[in-house]
Amino acid sequence: MARDRTHDDAQDLFTRGHKAFAERQFAEAVECFSRAITLRPDVAAGYRYRAYAFLELGDRIRALNDLDQAVRLKPDDPQAYADRAAELFTQKAFDQAVADCDKVLSLDPGRAPIRALRGRCHAARGDTPSALADYAEAIEADAENAPRVLMWRAGLRFETEDYDAAEADCTAALLHRPDDADALHLRGAVRQQAGDGAGAEADFSAAITRDPQHGPARLGRAVCRFLQKDFAGVVADCDAAVRLLPNVARVFELRGSALRALGRPDEALQNFDEAIRLAPQAAMPFNYRAGAHYAKKDYATAARDHLEALKRDPRNAATFNQLGWVWATCPDPDVRNGPRAKECATRACELTEWAEAGYLDTLAAACAECGEFDEAVRWQEKAIAAVAGDAAKEADYETRLELYRRGKPARVEGGLGD
Repeated sequence: MARDRTHDDAQDLFTRGHKAFAERQFAEAVECFSRAITLRPDVAAGYRYRAYAFLELGDRIRALNDLDQAVRLKPDDPQAYADRAAELFTQKAFDQAVADCDKVLSLDPGRAPIRALRGRCHAARGDTPSALADYAEAIEADAENAPRVLMWRAGLRFETEDYDAAEADCTAALLHRPDDADALHLRGAVRQQAGDGAGAEADFSAAITRDPQHGPARLGRAVCRFLQKDFAGVVADCDAAVRLLPNVARVFELRGSALRALGRPDEALQNFDEAIRLAPQAAMPFNYRAGAHYAKKDYATAARDHLEALKRDPRNAATFNQLGWVWATCPDPDVRNGPRAKECATRACELTEWAEAGYLDTLAAACAECGEFDEAVRWQEKAIAAVAGDAAKEADYETRLELYRRGKPARVEGGLGD
């Protein structure tokens, strides 16, 4: 009996397509699979393999079309649904990806990686309980891939502020892969957010030791050092981070703040300018730059930058407070504006339900600038009561209280908190 020539030709093209794919000749692979599909349009595998080649070429639309066709031709093949689920996840079509994961698991319940993928879809959709349930089953069923799933679960727990559980997951992942810089970095971020500065810095340093090119770990350690007032260390870490994360505004904000603390305002301004270029719609870079202008005694420019920040975030209490402080206390009478300072300080207090001592301090200064010294005394006494036990702040606030009792406004040349 004669062999089916069409079958032989199609099989030859499939073989050539696989060889081209293995050699990373993806355009050639697409050509071979396409010719094979023309000869045998009823074979689902041809579409699947061509989809893989399209994905390597970055043609996600054609890839998904081929995966759709593979599913239509072989609706009982769990791999076809698994491939499509993975691509739908990449394209952020999470509901559809979940439906495909459900289909895979109905056909082959033992596929732990699909449970993990479904968990990621649930997490992206904001369904934390379902995500955690899928991650738990995937970790239990697939020891080989457990470290990776532990990291996904740790990330989710970090996002939902379950810091103890997130740290435990990172630690479990590190038991499998002790040199995993990403796991060390994530645990450092968790510890930093939970208030464990020493633990965070240790993790960031360990991540950097294992991977000196780990930009996020450099940035994380810079934050730790900033909180410790190790400003030279901040600059060193940010210098490295800038090379690794050249488009991250936070690196420039942090380095600029450290340079300002080191008494290098011109360099600080250059960094804040770059942060604003990178994140022109963010409020904080303008506030940071305002502080640098204030340190250079350019009070009018500082006020303008705070106003720019408010345009971008009109409910930011810290910005209202900082602007109120400039208008209430700066030495330049052409910039001071008592009524506007009082409006800003009052708004800052309202946004924080009158619970922030520093904002009460600013309101007192604004009242004094308006000549309302009895009110200034009243608010300053409330600010002092709110910092009871903090000797340095009490002494600072008492100094201004004495001015108000003598009928004198506050004048401060340094920026807020200097």
